[in-house]
Amino acid sequence: MVFLNIGVLALVAGGSWWLTGIDKTAGGESKRSRHFTRALRCVAVLFLAAVFVWFVEQPGIGFAGIPFLIIIPVSIALILRSSLSELFTHGFLRLMDPALHDDRPLDLGKSRRYQDAIARLIQNGRREAAIKLCEELKQSGEVDLVTLENTLEFLGVPQNTKRENPLTEAARFRAQGQFAGAEQLLKSLLAKNPADVGAAMMLMRLYAQDWRQPGRAHEVLRALEKQPHVPASHLEFAHRSIDEWSRPEPATVETAAQPEIKSVDDLLAQGFLGSAIERLEAQIKAQPQDFDLQLKLAEVYAVKCRNLPRAEKIIRQLEPNFSPQQIESARAKLADWRSAAGNQAGPA
Repeated sequence: MVFLNIGVLALVAGGSWWLTGIDKTAGGESKRSRHFTRALRCVAVLFLAAVFVWFVEQPGIGFAGIPFLIIIPVSIALILRSSLSELFTHGFLRLMDPALHDDRPLDLGKSRRYQDAIARLIQNGRREAAIKLCEELKQSGEVDLVTLENTLEFLGVPQNTKRENPLTEAARFRAQGQFAGAEQLLKSLLAKNPADVGAAMMLMRLYAQDWRQPGRAHEVLRALEKQPHVPASHLEFAHRSIDEWSRPEPATVETAAQPEIKSVDDLLAQGFLGSAIERLEAQIKAQPQDFDLQLKLAEVYAVKCRNLPRAEKIIRQLEPNFSPQQIESARAKLADWRSAAGNQAGPA
């Protein structure tokens, strides 16, 4: 009988250790490596199990021992409640759809490593291998689909991506002079997501530039200011842009007398930030392999618009398409811009 009890307690100890190993934190992180807390829980369970066995073997306890025989299993269940929850969840998923169950460990850096591998293939002139890897990753879903399609476009493989973009449709309405249609579409986007900065900026421009109604543009801006998590740099840029868009067109005679503003530097010197950014974006679209244009756009956002997050995003997007030396120089520029912004924000 003693050996049987020892065997039962050994099974309880082993089962408890296994159960605590499948437990996870609220953030989804495994508790398998937390050996100390797992050992404490297992010791508590083993002690309660030993007490339970001892009560069962005592003769003549009668009804007086029933509460203990109920309390002890409940206590064990409470100690292992999160582990039992994980166990039943996994079992339910296996029962409903085995494809949903994946025992592979989470690897947050896998996508980045795949992108680095594609970049190395491109830098080494192995275009066909890079294309093949991109196509395989499109099927596996390991890397963001838009990133892969942009890379394939860069490698000369056309992509049939007919995704309807409401902002693109609104911009087409504006270009065709259908301002009412653009307004209706942009308002519907803001009704669904009042913090949609892109839709708000286009609607402000429509009011200020196309309809010459800066008051309505400022109403849109005030509504955007009430939304949480909208960067202050975006709001400041919108303020300056409304003023720029609202400026009256110069008279024909005056235009003829003044030198025509052609370059991006001229636009920046005159304070036309929105026009300069549009000019740069159009040039980049026509010449996606021009590193200097990409860096210039990042510089405008960082220095002129004081929008460092946007500049950092542009530089991150350069990584798959340009050499390590170019990426290193871009990161150095970003560090300089960030340092200059910090000095401006500090005490005089």
